[in-house]
Amino acid sequence: MVVMIENKVEKYKFLGFELSKWDIIGLIIALILLVFSASVSMSHNLVGWQKTLFYDINNWPNLFKTPALIITEALGAGYPIAVCVLVPIIFKNYKLAWKFFVTVGGAGLIMEIAKHIVKEPRPVVMLSGHLHERAIETGLTSYPSGHAAVATAMALTLWMVLPKKWRFLSVLWILLVLISRLYLGVHTPLDVIGGFAIGFLAFLIIKVLPRSFAKKVYLD
Repeated sequence: MVVMIENKVEKYKFLGFELSKWDIIGLIIALILLVFSASVSMSHNLVGWQKTLFYDINNWPNLFKTPALIITEALGAGYPIAVCVLVPIIFKNYKLAWKFFVTVGGAGLIMEIAKHIVKEPRPVVMLSGHLHERAIETGLTSYPSGHAAVATAMALTLWMVLPKKWRFLSVLWILLVLISRLYLGVHTPLDVIGGFAIGFLAFLIIKVLPRSFAKKVYLD
């Protein structure tokens, strides 16, 4: 392992990857959250603190239904992906458009693998219908939340190009999507935590790619 100083930022070079201490901390946190949430979700039981937190948010008044539906589709589905890719293309920032596409695609790939491994049923099944189901999801598996994974991947990619004073928007973006999925009754707390971990992990993997490789695939 070699310590490097580049632009006054200490980085560690390992197997070609260049990581700052914050990258390392982020990767550790993302992996811990992913392993923990997946392992617990494999029990296919919504109990304890998860159940309490789920109902605390799911029992909010119905007047939030329309805003929650708008948030979940406008910030965590196909529409924002298209916007994040097309807007940079319009302004001829092709590398940023490609970075959005690859990061979201990576998150989607990890998400699909996790879904096939965990195979957790939706909250409506685990709670025998005793909840407010305000949206209908076609996918039968609940863990992880695809909306949370996609929103996190997009929001963190945007974080890197936003001025510091506007970076809170990325955090707000992620939180709104995570909360909306619980309120709508389509995901458990660990579903959205797992989705966040996957989006965070995909973002970090793209961020720390070896520079020589990143240049070859137009991600640097």
